[in-house]
Amino acid sequence: MTAAVFLLATPGRTQETPTHIPAAHGTTLAGTAIALPDALKGRIGVLVVGFSHGSQEQVSNWGRLITADYGQSEGVEYFEIAMLGGAPKMLRGMILKSMRNSVPAAERPHFLPLTEDDKPWRAVAHYDRADDAYVLLVDGDGVILWRTQGDATDAAYSALKKHLKELPSQSGDH
Repeated sequence: MTAAVFLLATPGRTQETPTHIPAAHGTTLAGTAIALPDALKGRIGVLVVGFSHGSQEQVSNWGRLITADYGQSEGVEYFEIAMLGGAPKMLRGMILKSMRNSVPAAERPHFLPLTEDDKPWRAVAHYDRADDAYVLLVDGDGVILWRTQGDATDAAYSALKKHLKELPSQSGDH
């Protein structure tokens, strides 16, 4: 599968209205309360969003690559976000327990299930395929700088790394 890549902000090019990620509150699988976009202040955010159980493998593939290259980065904060807003409330506890059991302990601080309405997230991700992972590169204020969807192919991941490298705050990180 080929991932679609869209560049939203380029130096020298003005963008009419920046697109921001929705404000969201959740708790990582490690038990840390997170408020987005506040948790990204002073950093670049890489958010890998999944809207269905079928997207789990793609989200995990992106997460593994990002962890390997940026897990120790001071300038990059990343989260794998599982959107659970569409799941029946009575099943969410079981889903969360299953996630805690399947996500390795080292990855839990970066795994953020959200139970809020996912419609605003679908809009900013340009959602069109339930089983795709949606990758959003955002600045410290939550403005989306770049996005892609699909599996972490070599080309798609190289594009993410290229955009991260081009950002001024990343000059010394990677």
